[in-house]
Amino acid sequence: MSIPPLTIETVNTKDGVSRLQKVWDDLSRASDIPNVFTTFDWFEAWNKRLEKAKRSGKRRPNILVLKVNDAVVGISPLIRLTSFRMGIPARQLRFVGHAWDYNDLVLGNGHADRIDAVVEHLARSQKEWDLIDLRDLRDTGNSIDLITSALARAELPYRLLPEEERSPYMPIDGPWSEILSRRSASTRHTFRNRQSRLDRMSVEGLRVRIINNPQDEPGLMERMVLVEAHKHVGGELSPPFLGVYSDVFESLFDRLGPKGWISVAVMELGERLLGWHLLFRCGEKLWGYLTAYDYAFSHLSPGTMLVPAIIDYGFSHGFTEYDFLNGEESYKMRWANGFHHTYRLLIWNRRWSSRLRAFLCLGLRPDRFPN
Repeated sequence: MSIPPLTIETVNTKDGVSRLQKVWDDLSRASDIPNVFTTFDWFEAWNKRLEKAKRSGKRRPNILVLKVNDAVVGISPLIRLTSFRMGIPARQLRFVGHAWDYNDLVLGNGHADRIDAVVEHLARSQKEWDLIDLRDLRDTGNSIDLITSALARAELPYRLLPEEERSPYMPIDGPWSEILSRRSASTRHTFRNRQSRLDRMSVEGLRVRIINNPQDEPGLMERMVLVEAHKHVGGELSPPFLGVYSDVFESLFDRLGPKGWISVAVMELGERLLGWHLLFRCGEKLWGYLTAYDYAFSHLSPGTMLVPAIIDYGFSHGFTEYDFLNGEESYKMRWANGFHHTYRLLIWNRRWSSRLRAFLCLGLRPDRFPN
């Protein structure tokens, strides 16, 4: 019995993207390796926000919908962006933005034939684009090898570059007390002293908790933004991120929260929020996306002392790994057992104009182009 061929439909209108919501949600839930950054709600919230940004260039959705007969079996969540450098336009295909840590070329399972189909489609449609710039591609299994092999067969020139930032992670293979017991005597002593300090303050109303439905917590976003406004890194006030994009995160709380993707770990003193970690629940893994604490309470180490609560929560709920995501800050490195790596994939076609645009827009020198 022959296997029905894969076909690809390009969706590039807002109405067309909206009609994909149910099947996109179904694919996200059914994925063997879930990724909150490739969900429908993440794409829509960020694309809507970035369309309004100044100097964003002319952009529109460019979703590749993979079908077998009429059934959708995969989605490549891309956008088309026209940018200008020295007055020369470049039609680029990208992921929706750079505010996330992991991207996947195809959402759905059975990656090998789906990746082949996407790359073949890109090769057939290369007159419609000048450059493809895919940031933070994660290597799930052998996905990077599958992509580069497909590009070679399609004779599309490309460069694969490791991203500079790595993602530290630690396994959740026991409760916090057991994990701490494996650390040095100095580390155990430090954490027990800090925990004793927090325990003493519990009579004053200090508590640590995990909020599983942040969309139902009145005023939570406003309180988180206020704490972030006092965030310091290296002794200096840190530029806000949650505060700048609070409208996006309000939307994500409202839409991804009820679907079980988001939790927030908080430390509070009475009604005052001292610190928080924004967590994503992706299959059997917890991802730590953002964190902030009130610098006035740094003596309590709110950011660090939320980690034990997160690990105990993860262990009791069947999570096997805590991924700190991009960046090698000291509080992450203290617990990291390894790193996840991501890649930047640059693709162009063999027209001289495509190489010129790669040189202008991406800074690729002529000697960096393969023959």
